[in-house]
Amino acid sequence: MLDDFLARYGERGYALLKAILEEADKPRRGPSLGDFSFKGVKARLSSYGVDYNPAILLSKLEREYGVIETSYRSGSQHWWRIVDRRAIEEAVREYEGRPPGPHDPRVRVLRVQFASLEPEALLRELERIASSPRPGRRERERLREIAFKYLPLIASFLEEASGYEDELEYEINLANEILAAAERAARRLRDAGRSAFALGTSVNDSISVKSAAERTQLNRGWETDT
Repeated sequence: MLDDFLARYGERGYALLKAILEEADKPRRGPSLGDFSFKGVKARLSSYGVDYNPAILLSKLEREYGVIETSYRSGSQHWWRIVDRRAIEEAVREYEGRPPGPHDPRVRVLRVQFASLEPEALLRELERIASSPRPGRRERERLREIAFKYLPLIASFLEEASGYEDELEYEINLANEILAAAERAARRLRDAGRSAFALGTSVNDSISVKSAAERTQLNRGWETDT
């Protein structure tokens, strides 16, 4: 798919594809607006010693080749999501003269099974729960569903994929990110529950103090009347 792109843009096109993959794989803390940003890609290109504005080629990758799509755009930021990572990886591999990707049936099956879980969407949802300022019942029920329905499958995938670290590097990294996000979401719900309990205790204590004061005042009134 991207042979034509590399034939047209050569080293610049290769450097851009490589930068996109490396930016997408860069560890991030907290929710992300996409897989990579214009700022991040441009900085990555500079680290290669490649100095050019990648805006035009990014636009072509999105509009002509369909391997990326805009996930967020504002006056100061532009983020993309990778739509076809395999096409980008294969193009980079072939340009570097490496052999084509593995065709081990087990690797292919694991890749399809993992993709069927919609892992990118799952990660975004867990990050949303983890960063929610006031998680409620809906977030708790959703995390419970994910924990019992999806996370065992993620864990099973990681066990099966342990012998294919090179072939499934992206999937393994993403699976570990999902588990880490799930742990953060669980901690967020736990902390929110503690805060709610503390607030309830504080309110009850206030009510108890007020009631005790009212009883004392009433008793004093009776003593005065007698």
